[in-house]
Amino acid sequence: MKAGRVSRTAEAAAALRAHHYRHTNNPVFSDAFAFEMTNARWRMLLSNPLCQKVLNSNACHYSLGRLTAQVVGRSRYAEDLLLEALNLGEIRQYVLVGAGLDSFVLRVAQDYPELKIFEVDHADTQKIKRHKLNKLGIIPANVEFVSIDFENENLSDALLRHAFDTTQATFFSWLGTTHYLTPETTLVTLKNVASLAHRNSEVVFDYSIDYRELSGIERVGSFAIAQFTRLLKEPLVGAFSPQYLHRALQALGYVVMEDLSGAAITARYFSYPSAQIQHTQATRLIHLKLP
Repeated sequence: MKAGRVSRTAEAAAALRAHHYRHTNNPVFSDAFAFEMTNARWRMLLSNPLCQKVLNSNACHYSLGRLTAQVVGRSRYAEDLLLEALNLGEIRQYVLVGAGLDSFVLRVAQDYPELKIFEVDHADTQKIKRHKLNKLGIIPANVEFVSIDFENENLSDALLRHAFDTTQATFFSWLGTTHYLTPETTLVTLKNVASLAHRNSEVVFDYSIDYRELSGIERVGSFAIAQFTRLLKEPLVGAFSPQYLHRALQALGYVVMEDLSGAAITARYFSYPSAQIQHTQATRLIHLKLP
C-alpha cells in the first residue's frame, strides 16, 4: 500500500460490493454505502452505461463474478456469525482487523450501542476513511479507531493502547488480508490474538489456496488475480493447505468451528436462481473459537 492513500485493493473491494448491491435483485450482502466509500475513478466506471453492460454480461458473471462472490460472501459470512453471537449474548467487543473501507459502523453499529467496536488499520487508510464516513453519516459513539503499523507492531499492543477489555469475549473479523501476508505472519498474528482474547472469543478470516492446487478456469483466474494485485503494488504472497492450517491453529489453542470451501460458500449464499455468480474455489472461509 502506498503511503498517504487507501489500499487500492480495498477500493476495488468496495467497488465490487457497490456493483453487487446496485445491480442484484436479491443481494447477498447489502452495502448501500460502498459506492461512496470507493474512489472517484471506480464511481465513474460504475456509473458508465457501457461499463455496466459489460459488468452485467454473462461473460463477466462467469469470471469477475467469482471475485464479487468472494468479496460479498466473506462479509456476509462474518456478519452472520457476529450477529448470531451477539444474539446469544456471548460477545461484548468487535474488532475489524484491517477494516479497509468496510461500512459496518454506518450500517449496523447503531443497532448495538453496548457493543464496543474497534476498527484497526493503517493510519493513512483510517484518515481517508474517517473523512468519507463523516460525509456519509454520524459515526456512533461505540466505535474506536485503532491505528497500527502492521509490519512493526503487534495487534495486541495497538488494542491495549485503547479501551480494549481483555476480560470480555471478542469477535475478530479479518477479511481480505491474509492473502497479502506470508503464512508465517498470519500465524504470528493469530497467536497474538489467542494470547490477548478472552475465552469464548471468535475469529473469522478468509485465506487463499495455492493456485497450483486448482484446475481449469479457477487456476487461470487465480493466476490472473495474482498478477493484477502485483500491478497494484499489493502482491498476493499468502496461501495455505487446509490440513496444514488446521494443525497450526489447533496448536495455537483454537477450535476450528467451520472451514468452508468455495463450493460450500456457493451452496450457502449463491444457489438461488437469480444469483448468477458463484464463489471461487481459490479462497476459503474459516471460523474459529477460543474455548
